[in-house]
Order: sequence, then C-alpha cells, then structure tokens
Amino acid sequence: MNTRRDILRTALCTTPAVLTGCILPDLQEVRSTGLISQSSSANGAPFLVSGRRAAALREYNQRFLVSGATFRFGPKPAYGMAWTAELERGYASIKHDPRLGYAVKNLSTGAYLAEYQADRVLVGASMPKPAVSAVLLEAKQGNLTREEFQHIINACDLSINASWHAMLGRFSAADEQFFEQKYHLPDVPIRANGQSPRFYAEFFERLVNYKLDYGCEMLLEATRRNQFGRGRWYLPAEITQVGGKTGTDGPYKHEGLWFYYRGTPYAIVMYSDGHFGREENFWRIGAVFGGLFREYIA
Repeated sequence: MNTRRDILRTALCTTPAVLTGCILPDLQEVRSTGLISQSSSANGAPFLVSGRRAAALREYNQRFLVSGATFRFGPKPAYGMAWTAELERGYASIKHDPRLGYAVKNLSTGAYLAEYQADRVLVGASMPKPAVSAVLLEAKQGNLTREEFQHIINACDLSINASWHAMLGRFSAADEQFFEQKYHLPDVPIRANGQSPRFYAEFFERLVNYKLDYGCEMLLEATRRNQFGRGRWYLPAEITQVGGKTGTDGPYKHEGLWFYYRGTPYAIVMYSDGHFGREENFWRIGAVFGGLFREYIA
C-alpha cells in the first residue's frame, strides 16, 4: 500500500505533467442557470440537516450568485441503461480485482454497505478537484472572488486543469491539514494528488449532509454538472439527484458518485490502477457501479 510519503514523492515528479496543457477559458460563461435543489422534507432529511441547508442556500445566494460566476451546463441524471445478464457476469468477475478499490456508503446513517481496499491511496488524477475547491472555500471562509468561484465551476464541470492549478496556488499545506482535521476526514495528501475511496466517501457524506461550513450548495450543484463519467450508466433513471467526479490519468481510472435513491443519500466511490477501466475496458466502470448498486443498495 502506498504511504503518504510515497504519494508525495510521486506527485512531486508527475503533477507538472498532469497540470499542463490546458488553457484557462475566458471567464465569460456560456449561460447561467437557476438553482436546482431538492426538498429536504421530501427526502426525510433530519431537521438539523435542513437548518444547515438553509444556511448554505443563503450563502449560495449572497456570495456565489452575486459574484457573477455562472454554471456552464445543466445537471445530469442517471442514465438508466439496461442491466443485462452479461453485465452481471462481468461485475461478478471483476468486483474483487486486485487493481480495484471501492466504498459504498449510506450517507444518512453513515454505515458502509460494502468496501474493498477502501484505504488504498493512489494518485487521484482529477478526483481531488471538488475537495481542493472545498479546502479553498474553507481557507477563505467562503469569501471568494468571482474568478475563484469560476475556477471551482471550471474544475468540477469540465475538469479544467488550469483552474485546479490556480486554486492550489491560493491555499497552503497547513490549510489542507486543518480542513481534514476539522471535518474528521482521512489524512490523504490532497495537494499532492493522493486519494482513497474512503476519503471521498467521507467527503461526500460531509457535503451531502451540509456539514462543511462553506460552499456546500455550490459544490453539490457543481458536481451535478460534471461532464464525464460512466458510473451513471447503469443506475436507474429515477435517480435525478446525483453528482460526482472522475479522474483519469495514465494507468488510473477513478470515479465517485453521491446520489439520492428513494429518499436516501448514498455514495459509491471507485478507484483503480493498472488500466483496469481504460480504453476498451471502459465498460468495467459502469459495471462496477451498476453491480454495487444492485447488490448493496437496491
């Protein structure tokens, strides 16, 4: 298992290559969209969560919306593609592949429904971008400029590396450590691009339950507009409240999703290396998410 020191050493050698090659787009965005949110009473969220959500909505309106930053795309639902016997056999054959790590978590109760190599730390590729955004929000206590808000949107919906790099330059390693300790998150090197399935399952739990002090509503909306990913393929189309992030680089293919299924929030997070889900094997990502959903949630 890679240690934090191993990840830091690897990232110091590879991060410049990962972060280069993307030009930051003009901050004048294509179009703005209205706030799309869900009713806490409809999903049975506890009153405490409702209170935190109300505070997050006020922050969203009074800071993000007035900043001039805008979302680029609309939210995406699950796709509801047919789950076949062939996919079921494929899932059964790969769910314990040694290149794979995953966590399935009920975000309402906090219970892990399934986990496999969930503490394995890998190079995160683009997966850290929502967490990097959250650390920046915490470091500045939510007081971001229009440009900084737009960097968050750019990094979460189109995974633009230049915006990611810009955010990294605005907070320190000490800010990262403070963030992880404050919210009782696993100690992974976010700035150095180290991640684990458990870290993101825990991060999604804090986000969906409005436990972060800054930016929850914005980050939930930003992750709902992610333009990439295959985890939604075989989740039922009735799932419309869903968001997440992907990470793809070299041998790595990662994805994490939070979603509401019949009123209860869940997370499925998958990390892999060794080209497990790359190129002609992209189908494996959808099969893992579809299979884990059917075995442990549906």
